[in-house]
Amino acid sequence: MSVAHLYQDFGSSLPGFDTKSFIEDVDLEEQKLEAFENGYQAGWDDSVNAQIASNKRISSDLERNLQEASFSYHEARTTLTKSLEPLFSDILNTLLPEIARQSLGPQIITQLTEMVRIQLDQVIEVTVAPTHVETISALIEGQINEPFVMVPDPTLSAGQVYIRIGAEERELDLDHVLETVSSAFSSFFTTHEQDA
Repeated sequence: MSVAHLYQDFGSSLPGFDTKSFIEDVDLEEQKLEAFENGYQAGWDDSVNAQIASNKRISSDLERNLQEASFSYHEARTTLTKSLEPLFSDILNTLLPEIARQSLGPQIITQLTEMVRIQLDQVIEVTVAPTHVETISALIEGQINEPFVMVPDPTLSAGQVYIRIGAEERELDLDHVLETVSSAFSSFFTTHEQDA
């Protein structure tokens, strides 16, 4: 025998209370909550996707700008280097040889002064190109009191001088220095063109 008859049934006997309507209201609220959750999640997903797209666009723009800046830098560097090449060429071909020619005399005097201190009472022998014998001779006569001999050597270029006092000999080769500097500049421009 059931005990249901001992308890009062509040569910079906309340006036104005419809169980079916209550269940529908609960379902409606659950549907509203589910719709809200779905809408919220969709909004969140859209926001995340928009942020990812924005970050990708910003990264892409930054990469493009950096590439353009890098290209502009290299293009400017190449243009500047090419524009400087004639200037350096003129310096190497015009200015440096003149500076070397003017410094040859002082270089000889400096070397002779050092050598004379070590080797006293020795004849100084200066070997130069035949075109420079008179110029160097006049320069040395005014600066060095020791006896010296000028030896013309047609195999020497204008920038080459050999100085001998006793057993000690020194060479001044300004032509070689100019060739080395010219070669260094040529290598620089050649390498730069290859890099560009």
